[in-house]
Amino acid sequence: MNDGQSAAGPTRAAAPASRAEAPGDAVSVLYIAGSGRCGSTLLERVLGQIPGYVNVGELIQLARHMAPQNERCGCGQAFADCPFWTAVGKRAFGGWDSRSLESISQRQGRVARQRYAQILPAMRRAVQADLAALGTWYESLCRAIAGESGAAFVVDASKDMRQALVLAGAGIDVRVIHLIRDVRGVAFSMSKRHAASPDPANRIEMQWQTRPALAAALWVGVLSEEKLLRRRGIPVARMRYEDFVRQPREAIEQAMASLGLPVGPSGLTHIGDGRVTLPPSHGLSGNPSRFREGELILRADEAWRGQMSRRDRIIVTMIGLPFLRRYYGRRRRKL
Repeated sequence: MNDGQSAAGPTRAAAPASRAEAPGDAVSVLYIAGSGRCGSTLLERVLGQIPGYVNVGELIQLARHMAPQNERCGCGQAFADCPFWTAVGKRAFGGWDSRSLESISQRQGRVARQRYAQILPAMRRAVQADLAALGTWYESLCRAIAGESGAAFVVDASKDMRQALVLAGAGIDVRVIHLIRDVRGVAFSMSKRHAASPDPANRIEMQWQTRPALAAALWVGVLSEEKLLRRRGIPVARMRYEDFVRQPREAIEQAMASLGLPVGPSGLTHIGDGRVTLPPSHGLSGNPSRFREGELILRADEAWRGQMSRRDRIIVTMIGLPFLRRYYGRRRRKL
């Protein structure tokens, strides 16, 4: 999915983040939850330019792919060559150890898979050691990111709601923006082959592709998981992707205020009328739009309206109908 379209020349220097107020000495994470292809990369980058916030992409992918495969950071450098992530690794763990990263990746696989979502609370005893180790690791990681960047809030676009539960279980102050995109847009995007930018070895990697019906089922599953966060007492603000790209300032102001993180006009100067200005960042994984910089024109990617087959559109709509009615009914609901 294309989150934005470059409309101006690049800028090279990232704006430094100023320190915002966080609750005591707690590690604070502004977490973006949602399905695949929901526009989280763009939202994460926009939020990361608010003073006191730093965006880091999908932290859940650091041990899985980014470090082991030495993939490119949003700044354009390979993970191992990025000064920011090198400094974070040293501050948090004394450096990036391949055996430790492999252990974390294995623990993630045991407790954070889709099929564990509804039964995770009941499995807590069986996976207590994994949950504790993951929580400790992420707490150290987020604390190092905040310390290295000088920001108070780490913006994590990992999307997986079980990851937010792990963070909260570690005592991290987690506030969640649940980014919701129309299931037909998600399914159409996930059914197409999208070429990602090449990695340092100049290999072209393709973004994950699946059938529209399966994509719709996954979308329903993700939206159903939101109740797990609310049961845990984690603050959640809903935001529609379509509202965000059409009225970004209003959407962000509303979501942040509902999370107890109000943003004044001076914190949103990088957001204009239908466009945003973004410097390079150190986002990990996610949409290849993480490499774009300068002025980006915002537009709702609704190619599904004209290009999705009638059969797929009917199937996807029927699968997602309960949530479509809730969030995309004729009478607009406040999210």
